[in-house]
Amino acid sequence: DDPSQLNTLFASLARSERRELLSILGAASEPPTEEELAVALCTRAESPGNADPDGEHVARARQQLHHVHLPKLEAARLIVRDTDSETEPGTVRRTDHPAYEDEGIVACLAADDGAEDSLDALFEALAAERRRAVLDVLSHQFHPIHLETLARELKAREAGTAEQAVPSDAVERCCVDLRHAQLPMLVDAGLIEYDREEGTVAYEGHSRLRVPWMHSTLGPNFRSQLTGDAGRKLATLDDRESVISYGQWLGERADEELFCLFTHTDMLEAGCFSRIVRAAREGVDVYLGTADPTVREFVQETVPEVVLWEPETDWLNLSVEGDRVGRLLMADREAVMLGTLKEPVDDKTPAEKAIVGEGADNTLVVMVRQLVSAHLEEIDREETETNLP
Repeated sequence: DDPSQLNTLFASLARSERRELLSILGAASEPPTEEELAVALCTRAESPGNADPDGEHVARARQQLHHVHLPKLEAARLIVRDTDSETEPGTVRRTDHPAYEDEGIVACLAADDGAEDSLDALFEALAAERRRAVLDVLSHQFHPIHLETLARELKAREAGTAEQAVPSDAVERCCVDLRHAQLPMLVDAGLIEYDREEGTVAYEGHSRLRVPWMHSTLGPNFRSQLTGDAGRKLATLDDRESVISYGQWLGERADEELFCLFTHTDMLEAGCFSRIVRAAREGVDVYLGTADPTVREFVQETVPEVVLWEPETDWLNLSVEGDRVGRLLMADREAVMLGTLKEPVDDKTPAEKAIVGEGADNTLVVMVRQLVSAHLEEIDREETETNLP
């Protein structure tokens, strides 16, 4: 995906009227004319049951469509306008843009939960590659980080170099840009928390934000971006950043059940944790295995619907010499990520790798599902006994 084209895409979605237009076009059996689109848009905006908006209202809506909204959607390659002929007025239709295959975007087009302003701010904030990168960096942190730390990592990413090699003047220029141009929009969208006095930034997230967008890609392309392949049923993740991002993605894809195991006390990053909490609050059965006392206390107090358990990995003895199981996530018993940790050197964060599998009949998924199923039965039994009067 071209980051600049994604900027245009997200900017075009930053108005509720344009999302509404795409929803209308998606439901239309035949491409409508601009006049028909204006009538449909006005009808939806009027009180329920009013199928006859006044002509002046429709005329204003058509002017806005023709001169503002449709050109924006056309620039984003989301629609095509077929020109008028001598006998027929021009029509409007959706293209086959991959955005229509992105579950997150489809859900936003269909959203009818009174969150129009929130979605406007979300997509406006996402309409810049650097702001998307800020969200990705912060979602991988455990705690608030200093602005200079954030700027240094961003510049290292952009230059494809080590953080130590980033010149101090480049970091300072990035800090200025973050303070005055990028962070305020992310704060307004509720995506981050920025403490100006302390100079620290932390990830907050949004219920509609999707992990692929933070990587400047769309959902259908995300796995291949991380693993380098699109068609293989089994794939590997070769660095910690990819492991974290894929784990977050699994967390937001779970519809019915999410099983999580973290054997290291410092592995439940802000982005992972926020998606676990959101899944539980949306009715997903969440099982969280962690020995981190801070995480356990917070979950017990704020998300009691999450089933907590002490991670014992004897039943998952898959480690090889020098490695050990670090994290295991399984979504809906159809997608799995199994990560391993290298022994840390000099108190540094241990290196991580992972293998991922998707599909109910995938070899890795079947194996992990068989191992986990029996363990889940034991956890459920202990949970039931604990809750007995």
